[in-house]
Amino acid sequence: MASMSDGVRAVCFARRGAGAASLAEQRAAFETECAARGWIAGTVVCQLGRGGGDGRAWAAVRRMVRTRRADVVLVDTLETIGATERDIARELVLLRHAGVRLLISEFGWDTADTASFGPQAAAFGASVALTAVAA
Repeated sequence: MASMSDGVRAVCFARRGAGAASLAEQRAAFETECAARGWIAGTVVCQLGRGGGDGRAWAAVRRMVRTRRADVVLVDTLETIGATERDIARELVLLRHAGVRLLISEFGWDTADTASFGPQAAAFGASVALTAVAA
């Protein structure tokens, strides 16, 4: 019997900037996660500077998923997709509404696994909301 991981094509979104792991470390994490899950490790798209939501590279990754050239986006940390907590929360909502599956290797969070990802996303969203109210 084939497993659900058969044929899953992954794309890595990496960021080179302050506080980000080296591109080699991000690529290694991507390849390790793909191998562990039996996924096909595809393209590594790199952005320079700020987090994901502000760049052409991030838009290219979302387009790859929308056009079905990739099934899942893998990032090493949450900070890779946004420069601030608010940016990260916005991106998580946009990705969910666009039907983009995201794996965050730092925590092992997979947006397709609502049993494990849902509570973390809700807690993260609540912390962002509280921060916004306090500001």
